[in-house]
Amino acid sequence: MTEIAGLTRGGGSEMFDAVNTDIGGVSQQDFLQLLITQMKHQDPMEPQDSQQFAAQLAQFTQLEELQKLNSTSSQGVETNLMLAQTINNTMAATMVGKEVKAIGNKVVLEHGVDPQISFQTGAFADDVEITIRDAAGQVVDTIGMQSVSKGDHTITWDGEGHNGTLPPGDYTFSLTASNVAGDEIATDTITMGLIEAVRYGKSGAIFVVNGDEIPFSMVMELGVFNSEEITPSEPEDGG
Repeated sequence: MTEIAGLTRGGGSEMFDAVNTDIGGVSQQDFLQLLITQMKHQDPMEPQDSQQFAAQLAQFTQLEELQKLNSTSSQGVETNLMLAQTINNTMAATMVGKEVKAIGNKVVLEHGVDPQISFQTGAFADDVEITIRDAAGQVVDTIGMQSVSKGDHTITWDGEGHNGTLPPGDYTFSLTASNVAGDEIATDTITMGLIEAVRYGKSGAIFVVNGDEIPFSMVMELGVFNSEEITPSEPEDGG
């Protein structure tokens, strides 16, 4: 036991002078102290097997390496995220003047201009209904269509609501689609236009399209798009 007592005093061993690094809630010093305490209280007639002791030291080493790997991995992920964000911001700056298709449901009504409403259907729809709301969220117009094929579609809105001509301003639209059995069909409301500018926020690049801000994450496509122009089958006339 004399040799063990010497170890507790340090004995010049570098292993016991290790930095007090936290490993899963247990520091190096704590771990070594547990080993020493275990050795001090072992039965002298049946000392701990050297292989068991070596296994415990190996387990300690593995824990230390895992902690270092975890720290390195976390730093690597953060670096990759920063790099990806930088690349996205750099690419976004080159998109000014290009046409964009993105998730959006804003409609701007102006004098002398009939705005277009674009949407996408995931399958053939027997019935499609578009609901248009004003800035206060009140329904001002509904547009019904039948036999709408799968894909991108655009209609021209005349700006006429249930109670007559609507004032210029910002409006929003939503839609529902169903098949002949009445099952709902997946749809997306779409906004299309030229990218006028790029702004940068905490969440990344933001495109300015038709005066509206569209996050980069909402962009579906960039380029020239072919959207089928369709005419409402049952336009509203005030009723």
